[in-house]
Amino acid sequence: MSSSSNPHYDRACDQCWSRKVKCGRSLPCPRCRNLSLDCSYIRPRKKKGPSGKRIGLIRLRSAIVPAEAVSVTRTPITESIDDESTLALALSPSSLCCVSPSDTDAPSITTGMTANEMLLRSDLLQSLFTDFSADSGLLLINQEHELTPIVQKSFNVDSSTMDSLVRTYTWRMSKYYPLVDTASLLARLGARENAKNLEFGALVFSICAFVLLQPVFKRDVLQDKTTLQERNHLAQTLMDDAIAMRNMDPVFMERPSIDSILTSFFLFACLVNRQLPHAAWLRLREAVTLAEIMEMQSLDNVTITVDEREKRATLYRILAVTEHAYAVQRRYALSRNLLSRLQRSAFSALYPSCLSATYGVTKLVSLFSIISVDILDCWNEKCGARSPDGCCTKFTTERALEMHRFISEVYNDKPNSDSLLSEPQIADIMISQQWLHNRLWNVCHTHDLLNEEDTAESCREMSITYAIDIARDTIQISKKFTMENLEVHGIGIIGKLYDIATSAIMLVSCYPSLRKRRIEDCKVVPSDMEVLNQFVALLAMFGGGQHPYLVPLMMAIAGIPPLG
Repeated sequence: MSSSSNPHYDRACDQCWSRKVKCGRSLPCPRCRNLSLDCSYIRPRKKKGPSGKRIGLIRLRSAIVPAEAVSVTRTPITESIDDESTLALALSPSSLCCVSPSDTDAPSITTGMTANEMLLRSDLLQSLFTDFSADSGLLLINQEHELTPIVQKSFNVDSSTMDSLVRTYTWRMSKYYPLVDTASLLARLGARENAKNLEFGALVFSICAFVLLQPVFKRDVLQDKTTLQERNHLAQTLMDDAIAMRNMDPVFMERPSIDSILTSFFLFACLVNRQLPHAAWLRLREAVTLAEIMEMQSLDNVTITVDEREKRATLYRILAVTEHAYAVQRRYALSRNLLSRLQRSAFSALYPSCLSATYGVTKLVSLFSIISVDILDCWNEKCGARSPDGCCTKFTTERALEMHRFISEVYNDKPNSDSLLSEPQIADIMISQQWLHNRLWNVCHTHDLLNEEDTAESCREMSITYAIDIARDTIQISKKFTMENLEVHGIGIIGKLYDIATSAIMLVSCYPSLRKRRIEDCKVVPSDMEVLNQFVALLAMFGGGQHPYLVPLMMAIAGIPPLG
C-alpha cells in the first residue's frame, strides 16, 4: 500500500475545519484558493492544552487586510459604448426589494441534510450546467460566511476607481430609472466636489459601495480577478466612510438635500445586498423622512425650477414604491400612505427630458398603489384572520377580485401598447405584476377565501391552484426577455422570482392529493415539478448563480415529499 503524500498533515486546514466542509488537503486547498484565504493546511492544529502564541497569531493575521483588496478597478465605461452593450447593474425599485431566504446551514426537516450537503449530492445543477463544478458550489454556499468580518483599516480608494464605479452605475441605470441626474453627477465628480462637499462625498462613497455589492453578471468585465470577499470588504469600508462623512455635519437632517436623501437610499440598497433587512429598513425610512422634510420646506420656495421639481417628484415616487414593496416583503408597518399623497402632489407633470424613464416610474406607482395602509395588516398576516376566531372584515372576496383585476390592467402585453417603455422597464413591471398576484394569493389563503375544487363556476384568481398558474405565467414572461433585460434589476427581481416559486412549492407540499390529480391530468403542460425546475434553471443563470436564493430554492424543491 502506497503511503500518503502528506503523512503528517492528514487533517483539514483551519478554515475548512471551522466551517465543517471537506478540505482538499493540498496547499492551498481548493476552497481557500477560491476565496483567497490564508490556508493553514501545512500547520498542524495544536494539541489540547493551555493556549499559547497561536491564538494571538491567528488574531493578528485576521486583522491584516491584504494589499490586493484595494485593487478593485472595473473597466471604465465611456460614452462611446453602444446602446446594445448596456451592462446589467441598474438601480430600480425591483433591485431594492428582496426577502432574505432561509438559513442554508439549517438541516431540512424532510431530508435531514443541510443545503451544503444537498447541493453537493444533487445532480440537478450538473444536468443544467455542465461547467458547474463542486468547488464553485462550495464557493457559492460559503459566500455568506465571508460577509461578516469588519475591516478595521480604511481603504485609500483612488479617484480613477471611484470614477469607474460611478460611471458604471450611471450608464446602467439612467435610461430606466432617473434616480440621479447623470450629467450633474459626472460633472460634479469631475470637478472633485466630493473632496470639498461632505454630503456629496458621502453620496459618491455610497454609490461605489452599491456597485461593488451587486452580483457580478456574466457580461461584467473586471481588470483584476477580485474575489467576492475583497469586494465586500471594500464596500463595507466605503459604507462606513459614507456614514462617518455625512454625520460630521448634522445639518443634513435639518435641511435635507437631494444628496443626503440619495445617500440614505443607496445605504439601504447596500444593506439589502448584505442581507441585513432591519438595518436596510431603517435607512429606507430615513430616506423617506428626509424627502418629506425637503418637500415640506420647498413648497413655498419660488426659486426651485420646474425641472428641479420634476426630478424631486420622480425621486419621491421611487422612494414610495420601494417603501411599500419592501414593507410587504419584510412585513413592516407603514405609518402613512405616501403613494396616495403623491397622487395629490403638485409635482405631477411629466418633464420631456426624461419622459420614458419617468413614465415607467408612474406605471410602478399605479401598480403598487393597491398596497394601502388600511389593509397592510392583511398583507403582513397581522390582521384578525390570524386570531383564534379567524375573523377579518376588511378583506373580502370581492375586494380581492377587484385588486387582481386592477393589477392586470396596469399593463397589458399587447402590440403597440405603452411604446414609451423600454424592454427592461416592461420586464420589471410584468414580473412585479406576477409578484403582486402571488402576494395577494397568499393574503387570500390566510383569510380562507380560496376554493380547493376547480369548477366551471369558480374564479381562476380565487382557486387554490392559482399559485401554480402564477409560477407558470412568470416562467413564460421571463422567456420573453433576454438575461440582460432581467439582470439589469439586480438581486431584487431574483427575490420576487424566489417568492413566487416558494408559494408553488408550499402548495405542492401541503396538498399531495391535488398534486396527484394534476399529474393525472395530461392537459397540464408543463407539469408542476417541471415549472419548479425551470425556476432553478432561471435563478442559476442570474449572475452565474452567485446570489443567496439558488441554494434555498434547490433545498426546498428537494424537500418536497414524494407521492405515496
